[in-house]
Amino acid sequence: MNLRLARTYLVDLYKLGAGEKYIKVPTSELAAFFGVSQQSASRILQELFEMELIDKRNVDRTLWVRLTDKGLAEVDDYIRYINDAYERPGRFFFRGVVVTGLGEGAYYMSRKGYVIQFERLLGFTPYPGTLNLKLNEPYYVYQNRLLRKLRGLHIKGFRTKERVFGDVRAFRALIQSKIEGAVIYAERSIYGFDMLEVIAPVYLRDALKLRDGDVVEVEVYINESR
Repeated sequence: MNLRLARTYLVDLYKLGAGEKYIKVPTSELAAFFGVSQQSASRILQELFEMELIDKRNVDRTLWVRLTDKGLAEVDDYIRYINDAYERPGRFFFRGVVVTGLGEGAYYMSRKGYVIQFERLLGFTPYPGTLNLKLNEPYYVYQNRLLRKLRGLHIKGFRTKERVFGDVRAFRALIQSKIEGAVIYAERSIYGFDMLEVIAPVYLRDALKLRDGDVVEVEVYINESR
């Protein structure tokens, strides 16, 4: 079971009261509530248990379940996701902490093969470097995972005598509600889902007076209309 599907079942259990205490869950009743067969309801509970999203107990041959702290966190993230979808349609919102990267951003952002395409697609020449934001909250990591699945603006890779440069995808963004820029995803990125790479036409650390540890908000547009 993937996490997206698991969250819907967790919300159902939360609705039944399993977020606050252990509740009785006869599989026949739960099956009707989930809209599945009794056998499927039993399987769903077992998978949620194996994912450490619920705890379950058998008392006098009666099954009781309750969401774990991990399960409650997933429900909270799901609720935030739904609210965010209503409040910011067509946008993804991130809050991350400024960290020092590995210094590769300056090298890649200065390659002419990339710069020409950024100028054409984004309308600006990026400062030769990226602002790296560490996403410490699970919700923003999940958002980043989702955003990476989208197409975005395609910056084609190219080849030089020395090496091959991979494709990059970009999404227009607004940094700290002040500076227009973009979030980028390199095809060969060494970063995981807990890192967000941001570019802009200015040196963001100077323009926003940022240091390592400062919190930065980024609003990403997944389409061209704003």
